[in-house]
Amino acid sequence: MKIAFISAEVAPFSKTGGLGDVSSAFPKAMQGLKHRILIISPLYKMIDAKKFRLQIVKKNLTVTIGEKTELFDLYVSFIPHSKVPIYFIKNSYLYRDGIYGDETGEDYPDSAYRFITFSKAVFEALKWLKFSPDIIHVNDWHTGLLPFYLKTEYREIDLFRKTKSVFTIHNIGYQGIYPLEDIVDAQIPEIYFSEELLGFYDQVNFMKAAVVYADAVTTVSSKYSEEIQTKEFGYGLEEYIKERKEDLFGIVHGIDLTVWNPKNDKLLVKKYDSKNLDKKAENKSYLQEKLNLNLSKEPVLGIISRLATQKGLDLILEKFDDMMNLKIQIILLGTGDPKLEKKFKEKEEKYPEDCSINIMFDNVLAHQIEAASDMFLMPSAYEPCGLNQMYSMLYGAVPIVRNTGGLSDTVEDYDNETGDGSGFVFESMDADEFFKAVERAVKLYKEEPEKWTQLQRRIMDKDFSWKNAAKRWEQVYQYALNKK
Repeated sequence: MKIAFISAEVAPFSKTGGLGDVSSAFPKAMQGLKHRILIISPLYKMIDAKKFRLQIVKKNLTVTIGEKTELFDLYVSFIPHSKVPIYFIKNSYLYRDGIYGDETGEDYPDSAYRFITFSKAVFEALKWLKFSPDIIHVNDWHTGLLPFYLKTEYREIDLFRKTKSVFTIHNIGYQGIYPLEDIVDAQIPEIYFSEELLGFYDQVNFMKAAVVYADAVTTVSSKYSEEIQTKEFGYGLEEYIKERKEDLFGIVHGIDLTVWNPKNDKLLVKKYDSKNLDKKAENKSYLQEKLNLNLSKEPVLGIISRLATQKGLDLILEKFDDMMNLKIQIILLGTGDPKLEKKFKEKEEKYPEDCSINIMFDNVLAHQIEAASDMFLMPSAYEPCGLNQMYSMLYGAVPIVRNTGGLSDTVEDYDNETGDGSGFVFESMDADEFFKAVERAVKLYKEEPEKWTQLQRRIMDKDFSWKNAAKRWEQVYQYALNKK
């Protein structure tokens, strides 16, 4: 199969979250199954062209948007540790300091036009490359108009006549909803703005466009595919998703084991696996010293997260003092809501020897936290898939999670009698329930160390590779190709 994979962010070039990780790991997995795949993504200013050896392919390509003609340059590089080509579209609307917004966290006011430009430039780039994809695979709202354009403006072009589209919802909470005046320059015919198509309460909804027009719709876990059909989790799109339920698939991501694997992780002070957990303890001591924490054998609870209410961080804050009374240490890494950042920094001031709050994103520190942590906190209100709970298990950090989305698909509650399970799970967004799960985990760690070690070893030996997921993706692609 020939696949064009389109994403607004691709690690390690550009990343704000899990989408970036998936957008590099997934194409590698598909190439491993002998498919011909390329990636197309915007070129942002923070992408180091020299470091990543970007090469210019073609300058001054054009894309027509309404009555405007926009210019763009096409660059190419490769995903590290692979032969997967990634093409970058450089255009004045895309080539900015931030991926989605400025340094204050505000989205760019012309975001709608930016991603219309990107979407149409993708087709023009494919035309110039003479690449006729069987599948165009698009991700989240930023690329949501591609399935629409494929079935309207570009449907009569020979290169795309047989092409089918697959759309993946990574997070339905972000839909790309804009006033109609924001896209007036695109001159999309008024007929398409009915509530059945692109219209959404007298606005335009990029994600809805993909839900309506894609040949198959996917999301990132089986549980999440069910949740987004409900009012609680559908964010206004639940009825449209229900209409596509025959074409809806939920597939849990895999992990890129060339990046996340304690056996060969070059970012760790000591590499380790389930057979030599003493080396994991050395990573713990190293990080405690690096972050000026007490050198202690008490459990370290790691948090690596965007600081947003979706992530359940208010539960952690509400029970922070109670958790510290259990004689634990907490290490947090992340950025986001300034109010949450401030509250966590206040906790660090209160517990300077047992709490390290790192308001930044640092890839090296992220790996070191996974290796140093005994437990990992993910009390999310919703979590479409989640990758950190899988990274954590692979690194022997037992996850403490809420029963939602991909967390439900990947973490089974520990049963102290049978020893079954892979983490500690709680049900509702309730601080007391969350704290009980933490208590259970800390108690097992402190009072039954042999059982704890057995649990660690079992979760570290789980298969989180992309192999199984990639085979399921082949089936989804074939399903889309078979559609009339």
